[in-house]
This record gives sequence, C-alpha cells and structure tokens, in this order.
Amino acid sequence: MSQYSSWAAVKRRIRENQPEVSDTEWESRQQAARTAAEAYVVGHHLREIREEQGLTQAQVAESMGISHARVSQIERGEIHNLETMRAYAEALGARLAVTIEYGARSAGAA
Repeated sequence: MSQYSSWAAVKRRIRENQPEVSDTEWESRQQAARTAAEAYVVGHHLREIREEQGLTQAQVAESMGISHARVSQIERGEIHNLETMRAYAEALGARLAVTIEYGARSAGAA
C-alpha cells in the first residue's frame, strides 16, 4: 500500500484543519491561488518571448518606461492589470488579445 495521499485527500485534510474559515473565504482563497498561478504562467511566457527575441530586461524596461526591477516582477507573475500586459506585449512588438469564454460562446478584444 502506498504511503502517499491523493491530492483530493490532502486538500480535504487541509480544509478539515481550518474549520474557522468559511466556505466563502475558502473559495476566495482558492480563486486567488488560481489567479496567481495563471499570472505566473503568463509571466513565464513573456520572459520566453523576450529571450527568443534576444532582448534583455533592461531593453524592455526602457521601451516600457519602467524600471528593470518592474520587468523582473512582471516576468515572475506580478501582473496587476491588462494595461501592464498590453505595454509589455508592445515592447516585444506583439499585441495583447483578450478572450472571454462562456460555455460555447466567446468574445474577444485586441
């Protein structure tokens, strides 16, 4: 028998050990974790594109009019709004496209 637990069992134990947290707060925490993970992935992809183009963080920072440190933060997933993503995309010579999907329907904007 395996000494490892399933992910579902781990999550259930964590939830059981925090009975003082309401279901609403629990869902809010889960959504925040999902959002942070998505931002991390986007930042990683932005870094990959920058590197493929042979650009340094300093060059992107200069193009965007921000600090080198802020570019590093963006690439680590510290992205707070679409305008930041749009400006970063433009610095790479790209464009930002946003798509909202709901069931079989989708709406996009560039």
